[in-house]
Amino acid sequence: MKLKLNVYPVIPDMEEKIVEIVNKAVENRARLVEIAYGEAADHVKKRILNCLNRKEVRSLYSRLEKTDKGWGRIYLHFRW
Repeated sequence: MKLKLNVYPVIPDMEEKIVEIVNKAVENRARLVEIAYGEAADHVKKRILNCLNRKEVRSLYSRLEKTDKGWGRIYLHFRW
């Protein structure tokens, strides 16, 4: 199962939505979560990464993958 979250354009409650989709992935035992932040600025990417690196969120997923080029995406991989 793959879950997607699009935060482009930037939404004010982005951190809450990210934590919500990670918890939903844990509930449904999803293999992958895709967070698309689009052509937003670097500060948006940093906000997302800071949220994902918090201790309580980081313990829920196994691997984080970032795209270097093109439309900005972050993939969270879960190991069950």
